[in-house]
Amino acid sequence: MRKTITLVSIIALSTAPIAFAERHANDEITPDYIAGFLAGADLTDGAIIDSISSGNESEFIQRAYRTRLGTEHPATQPTYLAGFCLPDSTTEDTLISSILEHLKETPRPTNSQRDIILYNAIKALYPCKD
Repeated sequence: MRKTITLVSIIALSTAPIAFAERHANDEITPDYIAGFLAGADLTDGAIIDSISSGNESEFIQRAYRTRLGTEHPATQPTYLAGFCLPDSTTEDTLISSILEHLKETPRPTNSQRDIILYNAIKALYPCKD
């Protein structure tokens, strides 16, 4: 039994750096990654706006929201608080194609994370109209 545990440990430790390097070397921004990013932003930001609309916050939080957003907030744009507003009439495939095209045309900083690069690209393409 001890030999089996030792053998499994050696195999796991010797392959871990390879698996780790492969996982982190793949920083490509794929259509699936973009779709997931947009879905996550839509879901979480929508929940935040719903929470703001509920009126269950403390007076301090309500005052902070009014200061930042005014008396009205764009309930139809869940990603407004994230700094970008996606057009309603555009399909997800069209959004993803536009974002990928923008990323091809924009130089990529050397030491930036792909989530930050994607976020900045979406903000540049789809700013909210005030």
